[in-house]
Amino acid sequence: MRATVSHYEIPAHDPERAARFYRAAFGWSVEPLAWERPYFKIRGSAVPAAPGREGIDGGLLAAGDGIEQPLLVLHIEGATLEQALARIVAAGGSIDRPAAPVGTMGWWARFRDSEGNLLGLWAASVLPS
Repeated sequence: MRATVSHYEIPAHDPERAARFYRAAFGWSVEPLAWERPYFKIRGSAVPAAPGREGIDGGLLAAGDGIEQPLLVLHIEGATLEQALARIVAAGGSIDRPAAPVGTMGWWARFRDSEGNLLGLWAASVLPS
């Protein structure tokens, strides 16, 4: 059996604030989904991706009831790390670990979103400015 990641969820103490953060920081489509508790659908396929890659859909759900962070360190590909980190800070997040090289493969950084979740940022062969 081969397992494939098909969905992810990010816990949020304030799902509306988290939705605003991900829209502003990454340009993601994050829209409310009718459910019994606050939940926002993240449309990964709406994010421009490399050829042949559509992205993975996910969601924001209310933290609590055993759903606390960090659950997962997500690595997100995109613009240069410096551009992404600047947008993260402007949207209400913070830098946990600044951009650092990983041999000759690329660069990585870690940040915390508006809810304090720890996430990773990866840029293959795109050097920070």
